[in-house]
Amino acid sequence: MIEHCHCQKINPADWHEKKFTWEEPRFFYRVTTRMAFHQPFSYHEDIALALAKARSEGHIIKENALILLKSGLFRGEILIEIKPQDPIKHSEDPSILKLEGNFYSIVSQLPLMQMGKEIDKLTRDLKKRGDKIKGLYLCLITCPQCAREKGNQTIIIAHLH
Repeated sequence: MIEHCHCQKINPADWHEKKFTWEEPRFFYRVTTRMAFHQPFSYHEDIALALAKARSEGHIIKENALILLKSGLFRGEILIEIKPQDPIKHSEDPSILKLEGNFYSIVSQLPLMQMGKEIDKLTRDLKKRGDKIKGLYLCLITCPQCAREKGNQTIIIAHLH
C-alpha cells in the first residue's frame, strides 16, 4: 500500500461559491477507480498508477497538477492535470479529458461518504438559477489519509453548459 500524502496546495477561499471560466482548455489524464458512495478505495494507489501511466505514455504532469475525481456510487475516475504536447492528439485520446468553459464551485467540509447530499444540494441550487450541469468533479484539498488530522475539505466543481 502506498502511503503518500496527496493533499493539494489550494486555498479554499479561492474556490468557495465561485463562478469561473477556463477559456484555455485544461487536459487531464484519467484512470478508473473503485468507489463506495463517492469514497475511493485506493486513492493514493490510483494516483500513483495514473502518474506512472501518464509519464510512460509521454505526457508531462503539470507542476502542482490539479487532481480531480469524477465521482460515482461504485466507480469513478481520477483525473491528473497534464501539459498538452499536442492538443489535437490529446483531444482524440480516450485516456485524456479536455475541460474548458464555465464552472461553478463550492467547498464542502463534509466527509466523502456524505458528499451525495452536498452534490444534490448544489445541483438543485444551480437548476433553480437556470444553470445546466454538464459534469461534476470533486477536488480533495485534504487527501483521505490526512482527513482525520486536518479535517475534510473538498471542492465540488460543476461544469456548466
